[in-house]
Amino acid sequence: MVARTSVINLSGDHEETVERLAKHLGRNKLRRKLFNTVYGPGILPRSKKQIMKSAGIPPRNAQQAQNQIDHLATHHLIVREENNGSVEDRSRYLYRKDESIRAIRKELIKSVRTIKRQALKKKKRLNVLYLTADTDRNHRLRVDAEMRKVKEAIRGSEYRDNITVDYSPAAGLKTLQDGLNDHRPQIIHFSGHGNAGGIAMDNGKVGKPAGESLSFSLLAKALAATDSPPSVVVLNSCNSSGARNALLKQGLIVVSMKTSISDLAAITFAPRFYAAIASGQSIKSAFGQGKVAVENASISEAAGLRSLHSVRKERIGIAQISASQFLTMRLLVFARAAVPQVSGTVEFTRVTAHCLS
Repeated sequence: MVARTSVINLSGDHEETVERLAKHLGRNKLRRKLFNTVYGPGILPRSKKQIMKSAGIPPRNAQQAQNQIDHLATHHLIVREENNGSVEDRSRYLYRKDESIRAIRKELIKSVRTIKRQALKKKKRLNVLYLTADTDRNHRLRVDAEMRKVKEAIRGSEYRDNITVDYSPAAGLKTLQDGLNDHRPQIIHFSGHGNAGGIAMDNGKVGKPAGESLSFSLLAKALAATDSPPSVVVLNSCNSSGARNALLKQGLIVVSMKTSISDLAAITFAPRFYAAIASGQSIKSAFGQGKVAVENASISEAAGLRSLHSVRKERIGIAQISASQFLTMRLLVFARAAVPQVSGTVEFTRVTAHCLS
């Protein structure tokens, strides 16, 4: 086959040509690997077998590789020519760089990423209401550092443009209710003190800040009193398994904690959990990745991450979110420390341990 002329139209439609070629290149991983291999080191034409070997593609994927190479050649992203005997592996065709494509290769890759982001923006958004309450001035929690790490984890993930994090520090029950009304979040995250009976929210006082105990039964009622109730609850607090009965009755997915876990391990869990969700993983997989991260940070505490409790069977993950079908994925995460089992306004003794169940 005779090599064709340049595909770049010098009459002024360069940007349109780049965009068109980028769409043909697409996001297929195998196609991109083959494309990058052809435009890697070397100038001589190569057969499919040679390209596959350089790309590390096993022979069992030969047909898939051929299909993608044909796609690249058909859409003029690489040059296909007859094998005149220069490669002795019985291949009919050889493939090489197209100089016009090589000249705009970086633009093509950049355009593919832009098209990908534009496609993602058309998907439904996932809102996170991130509540924190840290009222023990003697033993401060690094909830600010945790929030920063979670945002960084999301920012570096594939579906970052589809997730919005609304951060509300010094949160109380009213903050939770307002957040449910204003943001309709699919994910609610509370980081603060808690025990087997409930969680400690901020009393909102400037002069004498303290925690107000919110029982799990009242929490369940608050979450149910909305047209868009959460469907996933992750309790990242000591002895938080006590919330399972109240929350599972509402058909929620609950991740709870059982044994003591350090502040470092708790801060490690949340960013990895959100990074997995923001990459399209299911809640179950995100929980598993968080557990691995905790084990890596503190091996002795990894056993505290025990299980995921659910009355549902469906796979939930942001990858399924589309304009036609929005699988709601709602998450409630409570983090850190024990709360005395009392009601009303109380002063809470800071405990640096965390529990996962």
